[in-house]
Amino acid sequence: MIISELWHYPIKGLAGAKLDSARLEAGHHFPGDRTYAITNGHPRQDEALSGHWVKKAFFLQMMTYEELAGFDCQFAGARLTLLRDGATLLDANLEEDSGIEAVNSWFARQFEGRLGGVPRLARVADGAFTDTKAPWISLGGTASVAKFGEATGTRPDARRFRLNIMMETSTPFEEAALVGSRLRLGAAEMKVVAPVGRCAAIDVDPATATRGPHYLPLMEREFGHTDLGIFAEVTRSGLVRPGDRLTRLD
Repeated sequence: MIISELWHYPIKGLAGAKLDSARLEAGHHFPGDRTYAITNGHPRQDEALSGHWVKKAFFLQMMTYEELAGFDCQFAGARLTLLRDGATLLDANLEEDSGIEAVNSWFARQFEGRLGGVPRLARVADGAFTDTKAPWISLGGTASVAKFGEATGTRPDARRFRLNIMMETSTPFEEAALVGSRLRLGAAEMKVVAPVGRCAAIDVDPATATRGPHYLPLMEREFGHTDLGIFAEVTRSGLVRPGDRLTRLD
């Protein structure tokens, strides 16, 4: 297996960005991944603004608001540019109160009347707003994505699964056999800890930001499981790039 693509998703629920390289740090999440999230008006959403990890129920997420997948976010330092179909929707400096308020106001207008309160930008101080608190990164195989597309009649698109590292593979779900193994990838090392169990977010087509059928029952029927991808904990820091080869250490 070799790395085909690297991805991070700076704002939870929104579209991601492809990277030319990434430096993985031992004991940390994928760099720049889910650093920010937008609260959903939950009565206790102030907990999400404390800078600590909280569960995804506090945030806007694709599982409920599929249109999020149509918003691209680009970062240049602390400057956020929000786009849709190449057109700029918002440009804000997140180191300034006025920039944060601009983001809050934009999402409040976008979801007016649909939330229980005012949405607000949250930033995690240490870690990431991933679905699990553990400092894991995610990897998946191109053959698994292709098999999902074949079974569901959809265009294969790795963005549907929001994985950090896509590996070029030839056999569907072959990466699942790596659970429990130690790996070297580029200059980094990691231990694979668990499969990635999927949720209803995969029903959203990342190319159109529209919701399709519910695919989990189909996955269970066709594959005997609802997993796609694996979680790994980085144990040795190092740079990874597309083209780097995976080596199994045990």
